[in-house]
Amino acid sequence: MNKDFLAYKLKEYVSSGILPMHMPGHKRKVPREIEEAINDIYSIDLTEVEGTDNLHDATGIIKDSMEFTKNIYKTNKTYYLINGSSCGILASIRACACIGNYKNKKSYIIIAENAHFSVYNAIELFNLIPIYINIVYNELGIADGCDVESVKELLKINKEKNIVAALITSPTYEGVVSDIKEIADILHESDIPLIVDEAHGAHLSYIKKYEDLNNAIDGRFPVSALDLGADIVVQSLHKTLPALTQTAICHLKSNLVKQNFLDESFHIFETSSPSYIFMASIDACIRYMSKNSEGIYKYQKNLGEFREKMRHCEHIHLWQCESKLDYDFTKLVIYSDVIDGITLADILRDSYNIETEMSSLRFVLAYSTVCDEKEDFDKLFDALKDIDKNFLYRENETFLNLDKKHLNRIAEKNIYIYPPGVPVVKKGEIIDMNRFKLLEEYIKKGKRVYGLDP
Repeated sequence: MNKDFLAYKLKEYVSSGILPMHMPGHKRKVPREIEEAINDIYSIDLTEVEGTDNLHDATGIIKDSMEFTKNIYKTNKTYYLINGSSCGILASIRACACIGNYKNKKSYIIIAENAHFSVYNAIELFNLIPIYINIVYNELGIADGCDVESVKELLKINKEKNIVAALITSPTYEGVVSDIKEIADILHESDIPLIVDEAHGAHLSYIKKYEDLNNAIDGRFPVSALDLGADIVVQSLHKTLPALTQTAICHLKSNLVKQNFLDESFHIFETSSPSYIFMASIDACIRYMSKNSEGIYKYQKNLGEFREKMRHCEHIHLWQCESKLDYDFTKLVIYSDVIDGITLADILRDSYNIETEMSSLRFVLAYSTVCDEKEDFDKLFDALKDIDKNFLYRENETFLNLDKKHLNRIAEKNIYIYPPGVPVVKKGEIIDMNRFKLLEEYIKKGKRVYGLDP
């Protein structure tokens, strides 16, 4: 058989035994209940025939599945997305823009500066004008949550404008949570709907507060935006839960947003040939998580023990948000005072067979999920402890330089590092010396920069 098949290349990678401290959330260890339901994907790779229903006009088994999910989350309606959260973001913004009559009125949208590039794509598609919530970054380059007072001030300054929606990311890639309830209340006073990009927080609805775990994880348990007044919440199941890559859900929980506009928007942005395998994965994931309190407790216990042990390292640390807001403690932001983030990620990969989710100049991000077991946390801790003890350091820098022609030029596209996909330079901004040096530093460390013209 031809070993050049992509599938064999992927199996070869998996057989190396590398530990995935990154998405997808199933970590290639399918829970038994899900594996029993979806053990042969080709046998259930169906199309819209009699008896299989239709995602875009669900009246049968798909409708029943989405109704089950809607009842779990207590929403007006929950949509299955097989184009990922990006599809949900595009559809949600369009639905709000339609309510604001964007085709006939000059229309605005409030967004946090650290929005995913799908938000910027929607702004361009619907000719919206962004009003930015300024975001503060700490010394590690981690974005803080959205400031409530800044939102109040923006509404005051722009009260005469046709603002169709506000969109913020919470939790962020690194686990920072904004005060959704306060922000939602403020926006609703002006009848402005709030969209929350909760792509990295699909697990929040299932995290429970256990008193005996408080010391290990400081008892700081974020609540999903669904329970805090957000009008639309978009979640990537595949990022932090045991679901296949590309699966997501979009929740409508509002009277400000008309369901028919959201229905229409998904007809536009979601493929007309939705994967039944993906839909089955969404359904199985939700059913499994809704009855998996024992597994969730075990996961939180293992996670808490890992975080506690990390307190004793001398040069390698776990960052935790110090604001008054909750923090998503499942995100493992690892930084060192002797090793840069990109080099630390390379050491973990090359010397310890551990692949992390993302590395930046100052930190490494490892993703933990309910599918991580005690031995996985132990392997990560043992590696970090060994690096910490032996001060293992090497310079991992290429001789590449960013072409000087880019300095002081206007960016013709959004320029970003992926992951996480947040623009470093937005389209139309000038690549000044500070941005130029930042991009060059990423390039020197071997990171790929997207959006730079050749």
